[in-house]
Amino acid sequence: MLKTGLYSLLILFCSLTGAVADETRQITFTVGCYDVGAAALENHPGVLKVDKGWQGFHEVNRVQYDPQQVDVEQLEKWLKQADTWRATLPEQSKE
Repeated sequence: MLKTGLYSLLILFCSLTGAVADETRQITFTVGCYDVGAAALENHPGVLKVDKGWQGFHEVNRVQYDPQQVDVEQLEKWLKQADTWRATLPEQSKE
């Protein structure tokens, strides 16, 4: 009983302080070079994970991010500054 009460209190505290993210999102960018894209995106606030790969004949970066900390426009800006952004593919919710 005590553990349940403490767990509930912890959940309440985290939700009040924002320590638990409401949701994360995933977006895919086609890029000129996925290594350059990953380097341009990693270690920025809100960027949780960057996967490098291929989609069809295009190099892509699949980015898992926290929309409360960073938006798609900022992610695109970082890729454009690295001169690797080509296109942004439709966004998908990450559950």
